Amino acid sequence: MTRISWIGSVLLLALAGCSSPDNKYFTLSTEGGAAPASTVVTRTVSVDEVTIPSYLDRPQIVIRKDATQADLHEYERWLEPLDNMLRRVLSADLTARLGAGHVLDRPAKDTTLIAVTIDEFGQDGDRVVLRGQWTVKMAGKDGPGVSHSFSREEPLGKVETPDMVAAMSRLVGGLADEIAGSTGS
Repeated sequence: MTRISWIGSVLLLALAGCSSPDNKYFTLSTEGGAAPASTVVTRTVSVDEVTIPSYLDRPQIVIRKDATQADLHEYERWLEPLDNMLRRVLSADLTARLGAGHVLDRPAKDTTLIAVTIDEFGQDGDRVVLRGQWTVKMAGKDGPGVSHSFSREEPLGKVETPDMVAAMSRLVGGLADEIAGSTGS
């Protein structure tokens, strides 16, 4: 083997060792929850907006290690922007609870608007948390609306990203249960 071909082989092996791992993409899933109530649902709702903290507003999955540290998982990413995904999944979860036709994608006259502000969402040590506020107000009405705080958590048996994302989906489903119980009649 000539010196040039030997150097070329070494360089090829070195470059092969420098390749990045493949990205893994995750999405929240809808949680069926309770069937629509047998009582007549009189309100039509729309998830108007979902606001997330800036540390979560990125494609990479962020995992809090403790109160002062977080890990950014470069190769584990959300399939779509997290705020849009939360709005879509929460709307689907509410549809499962309130029934088709009672959750609109776009607000209309006399629609109950729901705005959600997330303060914390994701893995925090050995548990998954969802904390924030949701606000209800009528479309076209001035004023701040009525706010409700929420704090949900679920223990995380395995500290693996797929398990965390499944737990996050369940927490969003639980939030939909709470909102549907308050706004459905």
